Amino acid sequence: MDDVQTTSGELSLQDLEAESVTALPTKEVMSLLDLNADVDLALDLAAPIDLAVAANLNIAAPIDAAASANVLSVDSTATGLAQQQVLIDQHLSGEAIADAPQTSTIDQGQDVLPETTPPPAAEEDGQVAVGDITAGGNLLDIDVNIDASVDAAAPVAGAVAANANVAAPIDAAVAANIGSVGSEATALADQTAIINQDLDDVTASATAEQDSTIQQ
Repeated sequence: MDDVQTTSGELSLQDLEAESVTALPTKEVMSLLDLNADVDLALDLAAPIDLAVAANLNIAAPIDAAASANVLSVDSTATGLAQQQVLIDQHLSGEAIADAPQTSTIDQGQDVLPETTPPPAAEEDGQVAVGDITAGGNLLDIDVNIDASVDAAAPVAGAVAANANVAAPIDAAVAANIGSVGSEATALADQTAIINQDLDDVTASATAEQDSTIQQ
């Protein structure tokens, strides 16, 4: 009775002993992108900057403005009146001297790149390889090696000197009638300006001396 399968559909002891087990294969890890980058940089940057600015300035800018307008108006008056009387007396006596001496000694000749350990020799440097996704490998292999040594030096020296008298009196008047009937627009700009500018014994001197010794 032991070798007879039960009517309920259950397996007998002999049926279970007859079953076999197959071990699953070892699981493999597959990567879509394999990136190996080795970057070695040696940078020497130097930018000494020397600037000098000197100025003697007299600036006067009186501005007078008037504006009047009638837009889409009937029997109206627009009047603009700007009266300006300006008396400007500017006297400048002095010296503006800008001196920017610069002495730079830059030594950038001791660049030594550190020794690097080469990556595993899967592909040559700078090569891109496309793999087989069904073979369990990498779909894209990238191997990059970059060794760079940069020396940069930019010594800058500048000097600016100025002596100036500036006067700008501006007088303006604007009157307008737009789309109007029987209207009057009047614009009057009356300006009286007396400007006296004097530069007496003024010296503006700009000197930019630069002495740079650069070893790269």
